[in-house]
Formats: sequence, C-alpha cells, structure tokens
Amino acid sequence: MRLSLFLFSLAGEAMRWLHSFKGNNLKTWEEVVEKFLKKYFAKSKTAESKAAISSFYQFPDESLSEVLERFRSLLRKTPTHGFSEPIQLNIFINGLRLQFMQLLDTSAGGKIKLKTPEEAMELIENMVASDHAILHDRTHVLTKRSLLELSSQDALLA
Repeated sequence: MRLSLFLFSLAGEAMRWLHSFKGNNLKTWEEVVEKFLKKYFAKSKTAESKAAISSFYQFPDESLSEVLERFRSLLRKTPTHGFSEPIQLNIFINGLRLQFMQLLDTSAGGKIKLKTPEEAMELIENMVASDHAILHDRTHVLTKRSLLELSSQDALLA
C-alpha cells in the first residue's frame, strides 16, 4: 500500500527517479526508503544538518513556541539525522536560554531532564500552548486600545 501511495507523493525529478526502476526492482517499502534516502539525502547534506541540529540554540528574541517550531523544522529537513528522541530532547533543552531552562525546571518540579521524554515533551507542549495564549492576549489588548485611551494607572502617572 505504501509503495502505491508513495507514487502520488512524488513529482518532477523524483517521479522520473522512481520510474527508472523498471520491472518492479523495488519490491518492498524498505528498499524504496533506502534508495530514496541515498539519492536525495546525501551524506554531506546529512552531516551538515546533523551539525546544525547538534549545535542548536535559542535566539535572544525567540519565544518558546518559535524555538520549538524551528527545532522541529530542522529535524524534519533531515529524516536521516539518527538522533533518538531522548537525544533530541537533550539537544533542545541544552539549546534554550537560561531563563527558559529554569522555567522548565521549575515547571517540572525539579530538573526537566530527569523526566521521561514523553513527560518532558508534554510539559513543553503545555508551556507552548500557554505561550500562544499569552501572545494572543497581548496582541488582542494592544489592538483594542486607541491612541487616546489610557489605563487608570497611566492617567494617574500623567
């Protein structure tokens, strides 16, 4: 079934590549995956991507949701990276700025690295969800006010 559906996911050069295997030379899904990855994920490209993943860090103005999405994007770009889930989690956590690592540790009730990968990712996902909610609330409040409106505190200070 995978072999049949895979054909519909290809276009252009990749489609021509698959059709170059005449006479059903590729009989199993594993054979297709192996040959496809060798063709389109060269070792040099994989090495570059693995280096980018292993040296991952959070930018100064990046939120938790943004940094998580960027990290996941790096992982998706190279399906042959070979990093296990616990290693991926370690790389991600080690790449966070100190305040975010401390926030995760506090939320975990200790060191987040002592949690199972599933527990740690659930905690991170929950924080990302609240991160989105906070950012949404802030932008909603900012767009709601006009230039002439002041909060009572601002009026008092003025």
